[in-house]
Amino acid sequence: MIQNSLIAGTDPLDAIDEFQAIVDDIPSIVFRTPMSSDNGGPETAFISNDVERSLGYPRATINNLEDWWYGNVHPDDMNIANDQFSRWQQADFKGLLRRQYRFKHKTEGYLWVEDLIRKHSSSTHHADQFVGTITVIEDLVKTREQLRQLSYILPGVLYQLRFVSRSDISFPLISAHSKKLFDISPSELTDSAEAFFNKVHPDDREPLIESLEDASNKLTPWQFEFRVMVERKVIWISGRAVPDKQVEENLIWNGLFIDNTDKKSLELELKRTNDELKRAQQVGRVGHWQANLKSRELIRSTMVRELLGLDKTDSNTSIERFNSLVHPDDLEDVKSLERLTPDNNKLQIQHRMQHADGHYIWVEEFAELQDDGYTLIGTFRDITEQKTLELELLKKSSTDRMTGIYNRGYFTEQVDKELSRAKRNGRPLSLIILDIDHFKNCNDSYGHPFGDEVIIKIASLLENAIRSHDTAARIGGEEFAALLPETNQTDAAAVAEKLRTTISAHKFSKNGDDIFVTVTLGVAEVQSGDNWTKLFNRADKALYRGKQSGRDQVFLASDL
Repeated sequence: MIQNSLIAGTDPLDAIDEFQAIVDDIPSIVFRTPMSSDNGGPETAFISNDVERSLGYPRATINNLEDWWYGNVHPDDMNIANDQFSRWQQADFKGLLRRQYRFKHKTEGYLWVEDLIRKHSSSTHHADQFVGTITVIEDLVKTREQLRQLSYILPGVLYQLRFVSRSDISFPLISAHSKKLFDISPSELTDSAEAFFNKVHPDDREPLIESLEDASNKLTPWQFEFRVMVERKVIWISGRAVPDKQVEENLIWNGLFIDNTDKKSLELELKRTNDELKRAQQVGRVGHWQANLKSRELIRSTMVRELLGLDKTDSNTSIERFNSLVHPDDLEDVKSLERLTPDNNKLQIQHRMQHADGHYIWVEEFAELQDDGYTLIGTFRDITEQKTLELELLKKSSTDRMTGIYNRGYFTEQVDKELSRAKRNGRPLSLIILDIDHFKNCNDSYGHPFGDEVIIKIASLLENAIRSHDTAARIGGEEFAALLPETNQTDAAAVAEKLRTTISAHKFSKNGDDIFVTVTLGVAEVQSGDNWTKLFNRADKALYRGKQSGRDQVFLASDL
């Protein structure tokens, strides 16, 4: 610019003023400094006026650029910045040096900045110099840190995908979990996604690219399920993304990759063994939220609202409003998120929430308490279909094959849970166990098929005699049990007596004979220090005393 002005006959001083104005318009600090003190004095150094706007230092107060820089770089960043410079120096100052570090603002503390430096051979000063820029990137660093924190609690790989064409795809941003999931470091994908597509199963590679092309042409949300090969192991990946913006005709997608292998394996196994089970759908959409435990404010993403079917006008975003949608039986688990501490700051829970149309969906939440001690950041994922499949498998493994009621293993697990709940809330809990009187004689006289008929009928009568939130189980050959939360021994005894009379009045028929059977029942209420064994033993002793006293009766543990 200066040379062109000189050739045109322009006053060199005017050209210099014009150059200075252009430099001052650049939204970064522009500087020039000699490579060494031998190459010139302070008068050969230069820094633009933007140094005052960006960092608060009037240009006239900076007498020595090198001393000014060394005096204001954060001590924790100084060695790193110097090491980067040394490596650049060893490479004979080839290319551009880029560094990020904290620099002291004159009045506002330390700010993150980025400098870009190159070597310049000056014909004017007859010396080699460094020229470059310093740009404040404080907001960018904060944004990256927020994304980094979110990526740690997301159940997968958070990413931004840049799609220009099928031959020009890259990941400008991808979380560190990519190393664990794909065995690819984020730096390998910044300029090209080739390493990623090399991991994709050959049969899925072309369909995956075609799906990206189709979504890019239509600008619609993208989702696709595909396989990757990592160390000869096949991993199923569920990918989802939404278009974010157009930058010079390059489409940017924000999305999430989730390891879907466990769900997929279960899906394929269920399909092979039971054609009536539906094939599981792809992993549900993921939302996120941020809660302030002091103000009780809850900021939720649009995706959370959509998963719950809430109207756009539902703007109440308090923690209490969110908790009001939680299934009552799960509310205590959800409130445990508020009890996180700096030493125990992460939690994963699964629970039910009420959809706007009235039904409940299963969701999975990952949450992390931040360093301030009152900010919670979490993710929110619909796992209804996955949970339905899990509960179906659980039901098959926890029910008695003959009667259809719960088996002993599941029953003991429920006793442990209800014991903990009763102790925590200070509420009563009672156990009823019953045994069919003279059942061996029944089998010997009428055969085992008839005995099975008796067992099945008594199981049905037992289940009908208790409430929906009580638990009935077959815990032995002809022995049954019922667990009654929120029920003391007196009320449980009334339930047992009603069941006894119902069973004794039921008429069985075999070979034209009318047959009646009776049962003996033992009842015990939970006491301080009880576990399953202690509670069962007291109820069993009551049952045994009832047998000794003539059978066909209810006996209480408190009467022992």
